[in-house]
Amino acid sequence: HSTVDCNNLLGISWVDSGWVPILNPGNVLDYFSERSNPFYDRTCNNEMVKMQRLTLDHLNQMVGVEYILLHAQEPILYIVRKQQRQSPTQVIPLADYYIIAGVVYQAPDLGSVISSRVLSAVHGIQSAFDEAMSFCRYHPSKGYWWHFKDQEERGDYHIHNQNHKTIAIRNICHHHIKN
Repeated sequence: HSTVDCNNLLGISWVDSGWVPILNPGNVLDYFSERSNPFYDRTCNNEMVKMQRLTLDHLNQMVGVEYILLHAQEPILYIVRKQQRQSPTQVIPLADYYIIAGVVYQAPDLGSVISSRVLSAVHGIQSAFDEAMSFCRYHPSKGYWWHFKDQEERGDYHIHNQNHKTIAIRNICHHHIKN
């Protein structure tokens, strides 16, 4: 039995290369239930159905965690859903897993996607802010101003702001963009 932290499941994948050439909608849940698959919960209803040699149709009458084949796009993509069955007509999705060319991954939940995007955006904003601050200078008698190390080489020029303090502005017209 694999002891993998649930939070780390988004960063791992699993494959059993012996199954890959023969994967199809009829056996993909058997593949997913392999003992070495860290995504599979052995306490699920699928295991009870398998031990009692019943068909998967019996899952609808049980209560608890189960796995279903949600989508199949043969021969390359299968989506397996882990869900909590409350009644024959009510289920709560817990996680989705996608199998691409036999490799199983956990699909990220919406919270993980948003968190990752926000973290990426904040990192970019912080980097831009840090770079902008590296050009900011202050002196008690002069106040704040922008200082670019190679102003003359870049063709920078100066303008006066509303308080008549000089601000160095980078002239981007003199820069050449290389393709």
